[in-house]
Amino acid sequence: MKQLLSPRFLVAAVALSLGLAANTYAMPRGEHPGPGMGMPGHHYMVHGRAMNRLHGELKLDAKQEALWQEAEKFSQDHRDTMRERFRKEHAEIKAMLDQPGADLRAIAKRTDDLRAEGIKERNAVRERWLAVYDTLTQEQKEKARLFFKAGAERFERMEQKTKGRGQPPRDTPANPAPKG
Repeated sequence: MKQLLSPRFLVAAVALSLGLAANTYAMPRGEHPGPGMGMPGHHYMVHGRAMNRLHGELKLDAKQEALWQEAEKFSQDHRDTMRERFRKEHAEIKAMLDQPGADLRAIAKRTDDLRAEGIKERNAVRERWLAVYDTLTQEQKEKARLFFKAGAERFERMEQKTKGRGQPPRDTPANPAPKG
């Protein structure tokens, strides 16, 4: 009987997963397009030039500015800490995989724990930014809403562009749109 999931295949799959995850965390800042705070891939919006533009548009008072600067520093520290922690964990997991008879269940648990910790810390960052949001006036909140709405729409357009690369659009004569 042919075994579908050989140990060699499992080790390769775990190594590939770790490699992809490493690339995600190791990307330079500002290269994560995303729809908005608290959503996957929000880094571009929160830490890029776009966020600086929002900051200028909001015309924050002294209290709001202090909270903004605190949230920005907290976010920066979080990114730096997580990037370094991930590099260390990645090296340790790679060393575990290099050992004959590596326990893939223990390795998978370790990566799951790292992911859960990352989610918890990202939620703490999001809460800092929401604390800034809570201090905004209605007019400022509306500007923030429109900013994130535009970001979400930009993200959707980018996603649509990359989704069907190499395929003709559905409503071309070569590939007519479904009727009904």
